[in-house]
Amino acid sequence: MPIAKLKDVELYYDEYGSGDRYLLSAQQFHSRIASYTIELANRHGFHVFNIQIRGYGKSSPVYEDYGERWYNVWAQDVVDFADAMGIDKFFYTGVSHGAGIGWYLCCYHPERIRAFISVVGGPHRKIPGEETSPARMATIRAAQSRETWEKYVAGLVDKMSRRMPKRGETSEEEYELQLKLHEENLEFWRNMSLEAGRIDPKKPFPECKTEEELIEKLKTVKVPTLMIGGVQDDIVAPEDLVRSCRAVEGSKLILYEDGTHGVAQEHRVEVADDIMRFCVNRNLL
Repeated sequence: MPIAKLKDVELYYDEYGSGDRYLLSAQQFHSRIASYTIELANRHGFHVFNIQIRGYGKSSPVYEDYGERWYNVWAQDVVDFADAMGIDKFFYTGVSHGAGIGWYLCCYHPERIRAFISVVGGPHRKIPGEETSPARMATIRAAQSRETWEKYVAGLVDKMSRRMPKRGETSEEEYELQLKLHEENLEFWRNMSLEAGRIDPKKPFPECKTEEELIEKLKTVKVPTLMIGGVQDDIVAPEDLVRSCRAVEGSKLILYEDGTHGVAQEHRVEVADDIMRFCVNRNLL
């Protein structure tokens, strides 16, 4: 089992590809079956490290509350991981909370980032009295007991099942792949510890209390940035991505009309192609 032993944490990771076109991605969960990062390794020559962040799965558990420092800690873990692997500069991509980590890398470790690809990464809109996103709060409330957690997971199963393509709506190969991805995802949620379920990183940049303050923060990002989102996303509104694209000079935004919060998996091949095209057009390779 590949484990990176860092200063005060052990991080599980999966490695794909080879060479010095390094791409790091940090999440609570990465598919080992199929993803846009695996596509980038297999078809576009990236050397990918999919890192499981502290607090989840096979990485070190966390039993303390870092308060408003969660994203700072996770971003520093990515930098420490790169140092341990002998990687100086790298591309970074993340989905949702993983993209939140990317925004912190851009703000606090920009010298390490060749480009940032944010997938459904907001950041979340600043709403008075709402420090944590509603989706995250639902998870936290569900993790109060094993009974409430099992009920919550049952709801996730139902929601994911309704998004599954029916046999005949796609190729048989893709249908079988979707079944495997579905089971892999469910296994992660079923096995998540209650401690992990209760992690509350809050919305990125909690020190920014208003949209205006967040926009000013985003304006400091000078890393080449590609944002990808879904018009049907009910967790990160496409309007938030438009706001971020306006704030980050020279950034690019791609929206999939039928994309949900799972657009990274729904359009994994196209998303990988979008990323490669962006890197080529910006002379980043």
